Amino acid sequence: MLDDLVQSLLEVDIELDVKLNPNMHAREIRIDNGWTIKIGRGLDFYQKPSSYYDIGANDLSMRKCLETKVDIFRTKK
Repeated sequence: MLDDLVQSLLEVDIELDVKLNPNMHAREIRIDNGWTIKIGRGLDFYQKPSSYYDIGANDLSMRKCLETKVDIFRTKK
């Protein structure tokens, strides 16, 4: 799925370089402007709706979330 995302972003001139480290449990997104985003649960923090008709089934801003911690910081370049 990440390869599909990489290809899709290239169509709008955005380059995404994905590097997986099997030895690391922590999840982070590093942006080339020096910002780093660390998400404790990874990107899977939305709860699954119990029905297609539940509030939030199609609008993630309304979906229930699992508790997690997000750290956003900037490193010196």
